[in-house]
Amino acid sequence: MPGYTYSTFVTAIAAEMVVGPTDSDFLAILPTLIDDSEQRIYRELDLLTSVVTVNGTATANSRTFTLPTSGSMGTIHFLVIDAINVLDATSIRHPVKPATREGVDFLYPGENSLSTPCYPGVFCRADDLSIIYGPAPDSTYTVEVIGTIRPAPLSATNTSTYLSLYLSDLFLAGAMVSASGYMRNFGSQGDDPRMSVSWESQFQTRLASAKKEELRKSYIAAMSTPPSSMKDA
Repeated sequence: MPGYTYSTFVTAIAAEMVVGPTDSDFLAILPTLIDDSEQRIYRELDLLTSVVTVNGTATANSRTFTLPTSGSMGTIHFLVIDAINVLDATSIRHPVKPATREGVDFLYPGENSLSTPCYPGVFCRADDLSIIYGPAPDSTYTVEVIGTIRPAPLSATNTSTYLSLYLSDLFLAGAMVSASGYMRNFGSQGDDPRMSVSWESQFQTRLASAKKEELRKSYIAAMSTPPSSMKDA
């Protein structure tokens, strides 16, 4: 198996920090080092592994839809909504397009559906847990939500993650950037910045290669390059 499990990661980062893997101070800061690295990588990379599709149920004659909070990955929280589809009785998808709150309120101010059938056509975030869309649906349709979440972090009970297995070099570098500051007590980095700067350089180098691979996975790079037959046109 490539990469790290929780136990092998603990051993690896303890070795880099030149500290015993059972040292109490090290174990106390370890969850923070993991969180710092994971959060940074998830924000820097638009990883397909953090995109999920979860279904909810529309409420008839209501513009408000509460985003699902559970799925195949357990408890989830949608950070970014990439797409919303309403499925009709034959499971045909009707895309709901993003819009501004002002636009949704202006076009569809009422809570009642406008026809039968009636599928929402636009939506906006109402808050962190719900959206409003319009027009209001006429029935309890299935609503498909596609978006970005934060996967569960690496821990003693969640012994491997996508980052620890497949972006292990980047994950370790990110943790060591934070660990360098911890070991220098942050304030003294100005006097001896070499360790932190070195790991930051490693992180940026590894991040660049990870971005290239992620673009290839989503075909964005290929789609942004014109076919060879068009290059000389």
